[in-house]
Amino acid sequence: MDEGSIATMEQFHGYVKRLSNIFQVSYPVIQVWLPGDNDIGGEHEPIQSDKVKEFEAVFNQPDIITYKNISFFKVNGITYTYPHGTDDDNYKIVVSHYPVLWKTVFGKQVNDAIQPNIYFCAHEHKSQYIIKDKELRNIAGRALQLDDDVLSVGRDGDLYEIYVPTCSYRMGTNRIGYGVATVSNNQLLRYTVLWSPQRFLDLFIYAGILIIFVVYIFVFTLSRLVFRCSPAQRSDATVPLLQIIN
Repeated sequence: MDEGSIATMEQFHGYVKRLSNIFQVSYPVIQVWLPGDNDIGGEHEPIQSDKVKEFEAVFNQPDIITYKNISFFKVNGITYTYPHGTDDDNYKIVVSHYPVLWKTVFGKQVNDAIQPNIYFCAHEHKSQYIIKDKELRNIAGRALQLDDDVLSVGRDGDLYEIYVPTCSYRMGTNRIGYGVATVSNNQLLRYTVLWSPQRFLDLFIYAGILIIFVVYIFVFTLSRLVFRCSPAQRSDATVPLLQIIN
């Protein structure tokens, strides 16, 4: 929720209601809510403890959410908290607002405690992924830009962290979209991005049309005033009156 960390509690609840209305669906779906720095602080301002408690109260969820054969582990890279893993054979997905694996010590703690199959994060507003080994040393990574770009992740022992792009043009990026992933037989994850139309071009066109319209109205109004106030126009206007008097 943009500006949630600096909002009043009344505004905070207004943001929650708006967000819930946007993503309200009529079919069965599991929603996993994660606090970001725009919700509870932690980036350019201190962590707001009251917003942390309010977020947990409003989005009342356990730290581990299981849906069929998939378990989502809610890791908080802002407050450095995480749940521990389970002994089942579910496909384990770590979800966090902040990237986890770039923080060597914290990332190692999370990986040892959960041993997930994949990591998902956000915050950077970019679509990309990184690959690390078990010691969190960089192996590879690149951006996911093309509309048909699909990442396939198997059980090869390496650690993948996928950066999901923002879906809001208010974040100031040209490319916005929704990440989508499928898991097959607890073995293979396939991920891509459903890109949304670019909004800035439309906004610039609207702004240009508005500016042209405002300039036209200004010039038209100014020309009318100048025409009415010109000496020639005033002398012409008195002729019929003088003729009537005579």
